[in-house]
Amino acid sequence: MLRFSLPVCMIGTLMALTANSGLQDLGLWMARPALLLYLIVQWPRQGLLAKGLQLVALTLAAAVTIFHDQPLPILVDAWDRFCFFATFVSALGLLRVSAMRSRLIRDAGQVLIRQRPTWRYPTLSLGSALFGMIVNIGVLNLFGAMIQRSNSLKAAGGDRAIQAVRERRMIMAMLRGFSLAPLVSPLGVTLAVILSSMPQLSWSKLAPVAFPTAAIVFVLGWTLDWWLRPRHLTAPVVTRPSPEPLFRFIALALGITVLVFAVSLGLDVRLPVAVLIACPLSAVAWMAVQRRRLGGGTGVVRAVTLLGRHSRLIFGASRNEIAVLGGSAFLGGLLIPLVDQAWLGDLLIATGLHGAPAAVAAMLIVLLLAQVGLNPIVSVTLIAGLFADTHVIGLEPQVLAVALMSAWSLAMISSPFTAAMMVLAQLTGRSPYTLAWRWDGLFFLLLLPLISAWLFLVDWLY
Repeated sequence: MLRFSLPVCMIGTLMALTANSGLQDLGLWMARPALLLYLIVQWPRQGLLAKGLQLVALTLAAAVTIFHDQPLPILVDAWDRFCFFATFVSALGLLRVSAMRSRLIRDAGQVLIRQRPTWRYPTLSLGSALFGMIVNIGVLNLFGAMIQRSNSLKAAGGDRAIQAVRERRMIMAMLRGFSLAPLVSPLGVTLAVILSSMPQLSWSKLAPVAFPTAAIVFVLGWTLDWWLRPRHLTAPVVTRPSPEPLFRFIALALGITVLVFAVSLGLDVRLPVAVLIACPLSAVAWMAVQRRRLGGGTGVVRAVTLLGRHSRLIFGASRNEIAVLGGSAFLGGLLIPLVDQAWLGDLLIATGLHGAPAAVAAMLIVLLLAQVGLNPIVSVTLIAGLFADTHVIGLEPQVLAVALMSAWSLAMISSPFTAAMMVLAQLTGRSPYTLAWRWDGLFFLLLLPLISAWLFLVDWLY
């Protein structure tokens, strides 16, 4: 039952988004009950946030049903949003499975880690951003484990002080690099949320603002790493491996990205929809290459067989991500039609939150909520949906979009409750509060006013 419910939802959603009108209806009626079945089966294994969010959404759905004159269109549209994001997460999950089984990932990771101290930050940071596009949060488990293994006392020249410094610098470089993904990745959940909520936006309009924002984060991190380096310690000699695996991975990542854009242009669909098509195709092709090298059959057949055999585990592993992201989208789909946009805009103008101050306020709200445990997926989805017409608050859509994307990135490096921080806490054996507030606190305190000033400048330019 579980094995087929989510694939049926994915196929139905793709049919609804890309087929003609007749097949669109069929696709929707395939996806809707299939997703409901999946969520029911997975309910006992979901985390507290996923369950809580779904209960809130269910309560609001009941309220809409009782008090709204025409609840059915609102409920159906909100559920279709849930189906879309469930399909999106699942498509990325298939790509992640292929990546985590690839020897290329491990070899390329070693290239990033085994660098001289001067160049370790930029290579590990940019590498984590690049790997994060494909592997998502799996890059933290992968690179984190590599860092722990490579950072032995022997590798540190027998000096425990050097060992501790190496660990901190590499972990922070990896985390800060991973936090760039919401700003630069065309395959990520962040972009899907933004573009789905703001249909007037496109990647071509957003990239000229998002990339400089990512550059600010990267340059400040590298500068701070260099400035705070322990000058009194002598680093041991490092033998750097051949960069060939890293170049191969870069070519692979670029190939997948190009395929996404080619699908978008060729089928005339929006970028998030292209991701739904390109990522599963890339996953099967990547797995096929891996399987063919083992011999004993056609790579594609072996890849599809392997994915089918492990489908229960693959699709079950995404249960919390699907519930949180999809539930947030569903909640937003219920709330947005109920809010008077004109009234909300007038209220914000009366409070002075208009133009650039509104963008900064939105960023700060997401960050504050993240500090008390609310995943940015929820807050960003709701804010982006409520202010899809950004002109109500005197902003161009690019400005609000980048403010929310920046908030997502900043939450990843500052909140002890994010999944990224939990993974690193488990790997290092340290409290997530230590990682977020002691290790990375100065970086966050310097970065926040810089990003705020940048938003004012972008608002002025637009």
